[in-house]
Amino acid sequence: MKVKELIKITSIMLTSMIMTGCVNTLTKQEAFPEMYSGSQQNNILVAPIVNNSTSSEASEYLNSTLAEPFANKGYYVLPIPITADIFKSAGIVDGTELKGIPFTSYKDKFGADSVLFVTIEQWDTNYIVLAGNVTVGLKYVMVSTDTGKVIWSYSNTIVIDTSSSSGSLLVDLIATAIATATTDYIPVAQQVNKLTTQSLPAGQYHPRYKKDGLDVIVEANAASAAAAFNQ
Repeated sequence: MKVKELIKITSIMLTSMIMTGCVNTLTKQEAFPEMYSGSQQNNILVAPIVNNSTSSEASEYLNSTLAEPFANKGYYVLPIPITADIFKSAGIVDGTELKGIPFTSYKDKFGADSVLFVTIEQWDTNYIVLAGNVTVGLKYVMVSTDTGKVIWSYSNTIVIDTSSSSGSLLVDLIATAIATATTDYIPVAQQVNKLTTQSLPAGQYHPRYKKDGLDVIVEANAASAAAAFNQ
């Protein structure tokens, strides 16, 4: 089985587990009330990614795949390559370096309604004989530039299986090693971003804007990212 097919199947299984498992849940409106009662959050500025993982290229994978899922949810994402260059010219390459800057500055300088902070906690490729996987752990925090409050946050850890199961020990051994070593990380990043943004309330440019408040999300995933951000 191809790696892309494995990613797709694993993502579907994870989504199903979240929907059917014994977990505490909240509605989107309960978890993110500011998104339903506060000012409109149309334009998103993506801050330089904080990479705490062992993969030096993980930030590039995410940056290349971040805009699409947020656009699909009804938001306008300020062009990431352009804003990244602006931050670099100011000597800022890591989102932690933005701490202490008034959030109204992003409104004044970029016209952003909110700032998205992304932290990569884990991006590991694991291979043990017949078992292989890629583990990705991310935290997303969105802050309003008007109020400075966290209006959306979510954390997610996804394990993408790269094992092979053909019935032949030798074939599986070789196939798993190759699949794990040659994993295309762009689809991995796309799947992680897509799964996580399912918890994001729809933006103004989406037909479900202000209509998805009763949709259910996992409570723990919504809370942990915001708690870490506020420390």
